[in-house]
Order: sequence, then structure tokens, then C-alpha cells
Amino acid sequence: MIESILWIVLAYFIGAIPSGYIIGRVFYGVNLKKVGSGNIGATNAYRELGVKAGLAVFICDFMKGFIAVHLGMPDPVIVLLCAVFAIIGNDWSVFLHFKSGKGVACGVGAFTYICAPAVLAAFLVWLAIFKWKHIVSLGSILAAPVVPLVMLIEGEPLEYVAFGALAAVIVIGKHKDNIGRLLRGEEKPITREKR
Repeated sequence: MIESILWIVLAYFIGAIPSGYIIGRVFYGVNLKKVGSGNIGATNAYRELGVKAGLAVFICDFMKGFIAVHLGMPDPVIVLLCAVFAIIGNDWSVFLHFKSGKGVACGVGAFTYICAPAVLAAFLVWLAIFKWKHIVSLGSILAAPVVPLVMLIEGEPLEYVAFGALAAVIVIGKHKDNIGRLLRGEEKPITREKR
């Protein structure tokens, strides 16, 4: 029990590592919290720093979720708790006064470990929406519910499906400002890299 708690706590701190903030400050001399949308995720890194920065942030956040889930093996309950706490750490990082990312890349990493087909389906939905509207947030919002749906279709344990649903709610909830801008027609599409 003590060991499991330690893995869960470690998963939170892995998720809480502010990848975008570190990459922006160390390699570009830019505080992503003070430019663009003020978010330290891959999308804002892409907009403000270019494609290489955006990809680097995405990969780092992806690996946080992937590694955190691995910590919980082989117990499926601990796997889920590690995944949840990694996403919570990513979204509410203790290192940034509990204000950080939106959990998309971290969640993708966690779910890739748990159920790769669900992630692939969600990615295809995201890609279709992005190609259509060039708006990352819209793709993320619409792709998030695809994960638990595909997990249910694939016959994954109900605990995993429930986790997928919870993660989708968290992702969508973290996009509340984007949803407001989408409804007002103010959300900016990505059309080109800056650098």
C-alpha cells in the first residue's frame, strides 16, 4: 500500500514538471505564461516559438503521461490513479502555483499506454477537425470524448472507460476559455509557424 501511494505521488510530480515553461525559458528566453494565450502547452509554444518548440513540448508532456502510467503496473487500479494524478499534476502544477497546462498531451501519453487504438481514433478525429478549421482547441475538445467511446467499443475494463470519461471532462473543462472564444467566433486558427 505504501509503495502504491509513493508511485501515485511520484506520478503527480512527474506530471507537474512544467515542460513548456522550462523549454520556453531555457532555450528561447521566453516565459510562455506571459505571451500568447498564457498557456505553457504545445499549442501556445507552437504559436509563439515555432514548430520545433511546439513539438518538443508535446513530446515531453506525452512522455510524462506515458511514464506515469508505467509506474502503476501491473495493478490496473494503480495504473489509473497514476494516470489521473499525472494529468492533475500537468494541469495544476505545484511548481507554477497550480496553474499550468490543459492535459491534452499528457493524457494522450497516458492513454497510449493503456489503449493505443483509442488514442489513434481520437487523433484521427483531431486531425480531421484541425485540417478543416485549423483550430487546435476545437480538435482537442471534440477528440477527447472519442477515447472513452472507443475503449468501451474495444471492451476495455469499465474502470478504464470511466477514467477515459473523467479525463475527457478534465480536458474539456480546461478548455472553458477556448469554448467561450469559439462560441464568440474569436478563437484564432493556426495558419503558419512563427519561426
